[in-house]
Amino acid sequence: MADSLLTPYSSVLSDLRTPETTPYTDRRYAPPRASDDPRPAFAHDRDRIVHADAFRRLQHKTQVMVVSEGDFFRTRLTHTLETAQIGRAIASLLDLSEPLTEAICLGHDLGHTPFGHTGETALNAVLADQGGWDSNFHSLVVVEEIEVNYAEYPGLDLTWACREGIARHQTPFDLPVTSGEYLRTAQPSLEAQVCNLADVIAYATHDVQDAIESRMLALAHLQTWAEANDCRVWLRSAETARREVPDIQGREALFVRRIRRHMINALIGDVRRTSLRRVAEWEIETLDAARAARAPVIGFGAESERDVQQLIAFLLENVYRGPVIARQAYKARYIMEQLFVALSQHRRLLPQRWREMISPDLSQERVVAYYLASLTDRGAIDLYNELFLPSERSLGHHI
Repeated sequence: MADSLLTPYSSVLSDLRTPETTPYTDRRYAPPRASDDPRPAFAHDRDRIVHADAFRRLQHKTQVMVVSEGDFFRTRLTHTLETAQIGRAIASLLDLSEPLTEAICLGHDLGHTPFGHTGETALNAVLADQGGWDSNFHSLVVVEEIEVNYAEYPGLDLTWACREGIARHQTPFDLPVTSGEYLRTAQPSLEAQVCNLADVIAYATHDVQDAIESRMLALAHLQTWAEANDCRVWLRSAETARREVPDIQGREALFVRRIRRHMINALIGDVRRTSLRRVAEWEIETLDAARAARAPVIGFGAESERDVQQLIAFLLENVYRGPVIARQAYKARYIMEQLFVALSQHRRLLPQRWREMISPDLSQERVVAYYLASLTDRGAIDLYNELFLPSERSLGHHI
């Protein structure tokens, strides 16, 4: 279907956006919103997440490069903000709910551990006999149980639609929940689907920039790979950037940033075209039909899907599993494992608030994992130093 034929469908998705009505705006505890608070429900969710402790800690949690390696690299917070920006752009183009999309994007990584996926791998290993560890599910635990925001009840008391979006977050590195109240329909909200793609677009593009600018990856190597594998989203974006920066000698950083910008634009445009085409071809006219669809309505076209998956695989092999990251990961995993053993064997080492969470339904080991996941990279390193390294410094870690 030619793009020109999609014009009649450009307003259809406004009928498929998640409405700010029950059951989507239902909260577990809160009474109806006070009349003196003019914020809509999903904007309220967004604001609660932004002011949460877990959100603030993302600034000192690893995305790929350990935070202590320098202040240039993306952190979990800057990645989250870029995901939200991309999510808002897609939602705006498709006339979906921007506040709900933004809230889901801002909350999707709240449960991640220090040291990125290495911390997650470490907790998954030490909890193997208790069901393992899932940072995606833990994001839901954070907003529902762990955050302290109200005297009367736990968590942030977000709307059902926002919690569903967090619970059903899905990327090559994140698995959605597989049971419970958030699986009422075959597909999550279109806003949640937008977040899933925005997350992928964000990390696939910014990790390339970080890797090249940190010299973990040579631009020429990536260009040669892209040509050999016909990665068109990179090749076309590089061609456009070359016209803008014809002489890249000494300006490689600018050149790569222009490539990233054009890649994001290209992928957002593809998501819009593909999503509108699916709505038309699948004859989706209602929100219920969108949620009952055989596959996500919001998605990449075949070419972009192939290119993005190729790029992620390339990053896995040449950056994420490279020697620099491997050495950081070895140290980080050791720190997490040693802290887990110490805190599991000696309950008194846990701050009081966390000790009080231990119950017949929540084991000490699981609470220790919750506590470790709440730490920043720096917090985990400080706690390790406090427990295991002789030093004159005492009470250096926040209790």
